[in-house]
Amino acid sequence: MVIKRVFLFLFTLTVFTPAYAAKGYVGFGLGQSEINQGLFGEYGDGFKVFGGVRLHPHLAVEAAYLDFGKPSQNLFGIETKYEAWAAAAWAKGLWPVGRTIELFAKAGWAHWEVDATTTLFGSTPSKTSSDGNDFAWGLGIAFNKWEKFSLQLEYEDINSKLDTITLWSVSGIYAF
Repeated sequence: MVIKRVFLFLFTLTVFTPAYAAKGYVGFGLGQSEINQGLFGEYGDGFKVFGGVRLHPHLAVEAAYLDFGKPSQNLFGIETKYEAWAAAAWAKGLWPVGRTIELFAKAGWAHWEVDATTTLFGSTPSKTSSDGNDFAWGLGIAFNKWEKFSLQLEYEDINSKLDTITLWSVSGIYAF
């Protein structure tokens, strides 16, 4: 029932805004990731590849692949290394602030996987894996100085079985 309502809402937006042609876009971003389990957060270099369609001046739908890199932690001889990724889809609301700046918020769903390898005082490593499908959200600001290219600064958060998986990123976007 919820899917039908979302589809009807998106269809209504496209039918009643004929002056606005849907615009597609693709982007690539680099940033800092964090995997937080309990008291400590482990940081790594991450990236994302994404694309979307702007259905209305204030609404877009977007899908992305996020790679959270390989964060690691070494605490009192206990070393933990992580490998994490997610595939996500969002509805994205956009609010213009002047001619070239837009604020945005997005909410959706993500499938994520995290592999953790732990070594205790140099012993044989043990590996654990977690995965799931959970709520994901993000906030950001876009700088649309050029017609086909823009830059954005963004924070994305996936509420997983772990406490959180996050990515701060700077992205370049090409619109077509």
